[in-house]
Amino acid sequence: MQTVSLGDSGIQVTPLCLGSWNMAGDDGWGPEDDDRAVALIHHALATGCNFVDTARGYGGGHAETVVGKAIKGRRDQVVVATKMLHCPPARVSTELEASLACLDTDYVDLYICHWPRPSLPLEPFFEALVAERETGRIRAIGVSNFSLHQLEIARQYGVVSLQPPMSILWRFPDAAREFCRQHGSAITPYSPLAQGLLTGRFSSGEGTVSGIRSRNRLFSEDILPDSLAVAQQVDQLAARLGCTSSQAALAWLLRTPGISSVTVGASRPQQWDDNLGCLEVEIPDEDYADLDRAGRAVWERIGTEEAMWGWKPN
Repeated sequence: MQTVSLGDSGIQVTPLCLGSWNMAGDDGWGPEDDDRAVALIHHALATGCNFVDTARGYGGGHAETVVGKAIKGRRDQVVVATKMLHCPPARVSTELEASLACLDTDYVDLYICHWPRPSLPLEPFFEALVAERETGRIRAIGVSNFSLHQLEIARQYGVVSLQPPMSILWRFPDAAREFCRQHGSAITPYSPLAQGLLTGRFSSGEGTVSGIRSRNRLFSEDILPDSLAVAQQVDQLAARLGCTSSQAALAWLLRTPGISSVTVGASRPQQWDDNLGCLEVEIPDEDYADLDRAGRAVWERIGTEEAMWGWKPN
């Protein structure tokens, strides 16, 4: 698998990153059997993937522990990203040490601020992260779920990447994407299949809106019919191209200017392999534009400043 540069960090990553939210061992997006999760990570690495994403918030470190078990003995082959919430600067070292202990490693390749907190200033927090970067315990700093203004502050501290929610159905402001392009920051979206909406399961009537999906605005009663209409459009394109709906949706996102690597979850090796097939799919210009317009219209109905789950930290 070819690699791309993670912004201006000098780190090379694969265009698909394996996400570990479903390895949290709780009812948030699982549960997932730990041994199967480790085997899945090993399988993804065997296919050429070198990028794995996790977070302290995934089961209070449980997913980090699973990732740590999977990369043991092959640490130098894997780019590990983990995340922490925006916190008082005095807690940064403690939070990082907890993640390092779970991951059983002495450094993190990409340390991401999971969510900014409007009640806390960003500058002291990033100063603490920069100090950790200077010790070598962090190779690079990233952010997730940041507004353009917050991103402008973060970039002053050498932040190399933005991880926003993004798919055909969910976007983030064009101005933030243009800022990343101008400053050479990588964009590494999460939820690229809109929590299953773009896999063909829900548009065919097989999916069930339950658990965390019930809090996702794309699944809300007023938006779901429009979401499904776009999903059916993806299904039709996939049928014409001879690929799966998931592959078409991921190929669309990877074709979008500024996107470096896409974080996608999987529950079994076959699902990862299906996702990997997106790298062989080419979306025609006209179809790309049609899906862009249709998906953007859904997102704009929700409100461009709203969080996917209707919640942000205070």
